[in-house]
Amino acid sequence: MKKFFSTFSHFIASVILAAGAAGYWYTAGDVSIETASEIFLGVFLAASPLPFLVSRRFIALRIKRRLQGCGITCSRTSALTELLHVDTIAFNRNGTLTEGSVFISALVPEGMTQGSLLALAASAEREAIHPYAHALYDTAVQRGLYLQRHSAAHETESFGVEALIARTPVRVGKKEWLQEENIEISAALLTRADQLATSGQTPLFVSSSKYARGIIAVRDDVRAEVRRALQALKERGLRLVLLTGETKRLANATGKELRISEVRSDLTGADKAREIRLLQSHGSVVAMIGDPMADQAAMRAADISIGCPSSYEKQPAVEADGALHDPLHEELLRGPDAEEAPQEIEPLMSPEDAAYFEAQALRNQGRSTSFVPDITLAAEGLPSLVTLWDTSNAARTRAKQNVWLGILFLLLFIPAAGGAFTILDIMALPYSFVGGALIVLLVLLIVNALRE
Repeated sequence: MKKFFSTFSHFIASVILAAGAAGYWYTAGDVSIETASEIFLGVFLAASPLPFLVSRRFIALRIKRRLQGCGITCSRTSALTELLHVDTIAFNRNGTLTEGSVFISALVPEGMTQGSLLALAASAEREAIHPYAHALYDTAVQRGLYLQRHSAAHETESFGVEALIARTPVRVGKKEWLQEENIEISAALLTRADQLATSGQTPLFVSSSKYARGIIAVRDDVRAEVRRALQALKERGLRLVLLTGETKRLANATGKELRISEVRSDLTGADKAREIRLLQSHGSVVAMIGDPMADQAAMRAADISIGCPSSYEKQPAVEADGALHDPLHEELLRGPDAEEAPQEIEPLMSPEDAAYFEAQALRNQGRSTSFVPDITLAAEGLPSLVTLWDTSNAARTRAKQNVWLGILFLLLFIPAAGGAFTILDIMALPYSFVGGALIVLLVLLIVNALRE
């Protein structure tokens, strides 16, 4: 959109300049209307934004051609040239910087068993769309736990889920959210939650009525190759910002591990979009990398949106014998008698109902299933961003050369076509000559953009 307004403004300026030159010679130079029209056409062609449009288009095609073999796709070609101006990259944490495979790492009950705690949380989370909710529900089903149906449920983005089970409010989510709801949390649970967050785990508090019943810790480990990719981006002079809905302790631990100095935590989707606009207000050109669904608001606000396939929904891993494999610890997958839980469990709701509730939740959060990011990285995820940047930077020199050629053409041919050199007894260039020179310039720009 910004490029459209820039090009449109250039077009309007060229029309005004051409009209001004033609009007001057018609009124003050005592020339015919035909001659004034020729001056108008000459100045308009000389001042036309066409060279810059053609240059951007073919520079983008050059980059796109180089990326074809890397698995990187682009839905908006102009984004490839806009990428040349990006100086700040904002990341989502889960799935973008991490493996994207959430698993339960610890169960800390208080006043109940581990199984009862997990069953209570899964009963509340079974219709939620967050990956943490899926991890809790899937694990409870694999263990064959008895899950209760709720009469009402509401998911609060980046905070948790509240459900009414047997006329008792049950909440699963962040400590701060439960405390705002006046839930009593023991000092032992608070201490344990800090320990879990500092070690890179996400503590989810589970409450029933007005009391916290325990903590379920989930984990999504940082990918090893991400560290190398982020370091390479830093070496290229890019500013890195982490935007996440995780707690401050976990976000800071992730930032320290990946050496990201700018970390924003406890953010909703709208908060991430606000942070993007704040960066832009300070003069930064921002690219947002994340999940096109969870981070849709922030990606729409950014100058360029980049989808990371590693953050998309993954299918469960399948082992050689065809059995589903879950990365949980064995003790979390076993029943109370240390026997394997039944593998075939009838789901609590049909797939059609589950799809309906998920689509309804997305609509309530203002998201669209039709949103497509400007650029989608290769299947390897964030490491392919370095390839994208190097390919873009390789075209930067050609883009600068084309810009200077376009500016030189403007400086030479606008005054010549407008009759500014008549004081030297040099006639104004005819519009046909200016048009021919413009065609030659366009050919030069195209050849320079595409040459190896």
